[in-house]
Amino acid sequence: MAKKIEAYSGQKQSGILLNANESSENLTPDIIQEIMHAVENTAFNRYPDTEQKELRQAYAKAMGLQTEQVLAGNGSDQMLGLLIGMFLGKGKSLYTYDPDFSMYDYYASSYEADVEKYTLPYDGSLNIESFIQHGREKKVSLVMFSNPNNPTGNCLSIEQIRKITAGFAPTPVVIDEAYFEFSDETSALTLLADYDNLYVTRTLSKAYGLAGVRLGFLISSAANMAQIIPSSVPYALNRISMKIGAIVLSHADQIQEKIAETKKRRNEMYAKVKEFRSIQFYPSQANFLHGCCDHKEELLAMFAKENIAIRNYQGKNTFRITIGNAEENEKVWQVLKQYEEEFA
Repeated sequence: MAKKIEAYSGQKQSGILLNANESSENLTPDIIQEIMHAVENTAFNRYPDTEQKELRQAYAKAMGLQTEQVLAGNGSDQMLGLLIGMFLGKGKSLYTYDPDFSMYDYYASSYEADVEKYTLPYDGSLNIESFIQHGREKKVSLVMFSNPNNPTGNCLSIEQIRKITAGFAPTPVVIDEAYFEFSDETSALTLLADYDNLYVTRTLSKAYGLAGVRLGFLISSAANMAQIIPSSVPYALNRISMKIGAIVLSHADQIQEKIAETKKRRNEMYAKVKEFRSIQFYPSQANFLHGCCDHKEELLAMFAKENIAIRNYQGKNTFRITIGNAEENEKVWQVLKQYEEEFA
């Protein structure tokens, strides 16, 4: 039986939601209007395009890729599950970080695969040589981790990704770039021409503000994707989702402005809290901040009193706060300042 995933059970839907790393703002009125017009002209009586041509072309154009390198799915979760299903099974093992995205464990357990974890410090920093050596000693079958890391926000450089991909070849290496738009590093997409064992997943749920639509992508070499695409689930995406994705991707320049604003607010928040004595926060290249403290239950109670939801990691002294809009961040700051005054 697949392992239960805490993050997906009883997710809060009201108040100030800073627990799921969603965009703090909805799509702009002009984009919504364009989507509504497309909906009015949708042939609901027809099955969707199983080849996902329009959406795949739109994403490939936005990312400077070939359409043949791209497959879309119901969130990047589905693409991660697809790869785990292809490369793992009973007697094989997935190699990832601790901590990292909990869905890796879920999909691995659903295929009866083992999970080997490499423990990261609170700041998410990684000893590359040690990571590679440990994985090779364990004879892992698939390497998969998020970059930037969820929840630490640490992001490996392109040279570090290169070392890992080369160090594990020919074992498949999957880089989950769900938060990459918020980083200042170079994407692993630039290495696809160099390594046959490299796969990258992306999503429109975070930076593009489409968490409610569930659209993600798997990208690899054209040769790899020629093997994967025919085995993917038909009709995984409906007409409306694909049309919405294509429309939003056509407004990539507008989205980039929102991403820049989020990064600015993240950096401003970190600059204010990094000197705290009661809470330790860490630098982040994602749309959230990762922290730890000795009186976490009291901190959570303070947030709950203000109807603010943050991500709590059960059994640990760590938590994660999504960067919100200016008003939400001000309320977060007031709670953190109150905690600092009481516990510093």
